[in-house]
Amino acid sequence: MKPEEIARESKKFFNFYKKKVGESIRKSGSVVLIDFSDLSSFSHNLSDILIDKPEETLGIIETSLEETGLVKNPRIRITNLPEEYKIKIRDIRAKHLGKMIFIEGIVRQASDVRPQVVSARFECPSCGTIISVLQLEKKFKEPSRCSCGRKGFFKLINKQMVDAQRIVVE
Repeated sequence: MKPEEIARESKKFFNFYKKKVGESIRKSGSVVLIDFSDLSSFSHNLSDILIDKPEETLGIIETSLEETGLVKNPRIRITNLPEEYKIKIRDIRAKHLGKMIFIEGIVRQASDVRPQVVSARFECPSCGTIISVLQLEKKFKEPSRCSCGRKGFFKLINKQMVDAQRIVVE
């Protein structure tokens, strides 16, 4: 499914389940609980793509919900994921990366919530080119060189940050 189709299907879902969405908003503010079985019975395509590409799909669904005007800056949480997606922690493998899975465990440690840089934009002082650098590791990375040939000493324009927390689950 294309992002536009996901958004269109999501809006249809929220119009159909407007009452349940409203109840969820009244209970938890901007956090909207969506029962996976409701989503699956409404649209198999939407539920399948949510399992395969959860991060991207949840972003589109949250944007769609906000566009319906029911809630500002929503956060969606999926409940009642089927047992077939329940994985034991010791059985998690590379094939599960990027997929939605369901685990049970006890949180043994949790760090404080701290901001983490996910993307930074730099400007080359020589030619004015804007260079975006994804920050995938803990160490902050600058561009190594510009297309004009300049190496180092780039001007940081802005950075995108998210809240991050490290947990240990047993």
